[in-house]
This record gives sequence, structure tokens and C-alpha cells, in this order.
Amino acid sequence: MALSDDIWWTRKAKIQTEKRLLASAYQSQLIMLWYAFFGVAVSIYYLKFNVDGEYASVAWVIYSVLSLTMSGFIAGRSFKERSSQIKECYEALKGIQNKAKFLEESSSSNVDSWNSVREEYERLLGLCENHTDSDMVKALCIEHLSARGKTDKKTGLKPDMSKCPTCYHWFIFYKDIFIQIMMLLVMYVLPIAIFFILWSPHECPASV
Repeated sequence: MALSDDIWWTRKAKIQTEKRLLASAYQSQLIMLWYAFFGVAVSIYYLKFNVDGEYASVAWVIYSVLSLTMSGFIAGRSFKERSSQIKECYEALKGIQNKAKFLEESSSSNVDSWNSVREEYERLLGLCENHTDSDMVKALCIEHLSARGKTDKKTGLKPDMSKCPTCYHWFIFYKDIFIQIMMLLVMYVLPIAIFFILWSPHECPASV
């Protein structure tokens, strides 16, 4: 595979990395708002309708610790800062890709020119975190789905594409989507589950 194609795929993978980090930042904010709202709602419930409930103080402590832990974890992940670094990297990779493409099409390219492009390419990759294997798989599958033209029966490639996803790639692609959905579901359902675990159905609400 040509160097320009390699850079192109690296750039596409880093775009998926940025999208993943931005989505994580957005979901993290929603989760924090949800935890804060649910903690207040549970506090009002115990204060207003179940003043003598034996689990009231336990619920206060659990939701306070849960919110504090989640806020510290999210702050430590620095999703937005990392996504900004990734964006700067893949935007700079566009220029390196154009240089590599020019050298591939030029008849006067030399070893020094190629070494310069490779050194700049490696330098840019070192400026931010690397993309994950899942990011590359996602980029491969999405680009294949969005590419125009019919798939070649022999190679499995679409026009202007240098790679095509295999069955293993599709498995990883859908597996990652399933895991992400399940993790988000668990995070959103967790405070509700804690509430019902602590709540005693035998406690009668105080009469108003």
C-alpha cells in the first residue's frame, strides 16, 4: 500500500478517535446531570414521603459518593482536550498526505524527499495519543459503507479504496457498538437500580 494511502487511513482513524472522545464528553455531561437530578429526586422522596425510612441516610451517602466519583473520573479523562489534540493532528496529516501523493506521482522524487515526508509523518503521530484498533476498524467499515460504486467481486474493494473490511472487522465493528450501548445503559440505569435495591417495599409512606 502506498504511503499516501497509509496516511489517509491513519487520518480517517484519528477522525473516528476525535468523534469517540467528543461523544464520550457529551455522554459524560448527560450522565452527571442525570446523577445530580436523580440524587436530588431521591433526597426529596425520603424527606417528604419517607422521613422515617431506615435507608434514607444510606441513599444520601451512596449518591453523593457516586456523583463525586463520576465527576473525578470524567475530569481525569480530559475528553475535550484530547479530542482537540487529535483534531490538530489529523488536520496536519492532510498536508503530509498531499506531499506523499505528489511524490508518488512525480518522476523526480528522491530518497531525501521521501525521508522528509516519513519523518514529518512520524513526528505528527507523536504529538498526540494513537488511535485504537477499534477506531481503525470503525473507519474501515464506515468508509466502505459510504464509498460510492459497486464492490469488486474478486478483491472486495470499492472504487478508490485501498482496503476493505473482512468478516472479522464487521464482527469487531458491531461488537463495539453493542458494548458501547450496554455500557451507557448500565450507567444510566445504575442510580435507579441502587434506589430500588435500597428501597423497602414494606415501608409505608407517611401520610400527608
